[in-house]
Amino acid sequence: MSTLFLVGLEKKYVSAIQCYSGSQLQMIECPSMSCIKQTLGLDTVRYCDGTGVSSICQTYQIFDSCSNIPNLGYICCCSSGLCNSSNMNKGNILMSLIPLLIGVIFFV
Repeated sequence: MSTLFLVGLEKKYVSAIQCYSGSQLQMIECPSMSCIKQTLGLDTVRYCDGTGVSSICQTYQIFDSCSNIPNLGYICCCSSGLCNSSNMNKGNILMSLIPLLIGVIFFV
């Protein structure tokens, strides 16, 4: 009876999500709160964000969105499980090109 009571009170407070990682899109359990999809040139990598001071998403304040970061490339951070898939944020990438196209049209 006491065993059932203890099991009933047991709760997990571990904050972790699953992210895609590697070129084969393997699913891994991440200790962080965010998954990352990073594109630099023609290379795209997927991995778990770091924690604390090692967190790219927190350092650059990218939360469930994408941003172009000098020397790092185009970084997308997301906070739901397996959110850094191959089709993630295609709309955001296209939307980020609109100001560039307007600049080329009007200033060149």
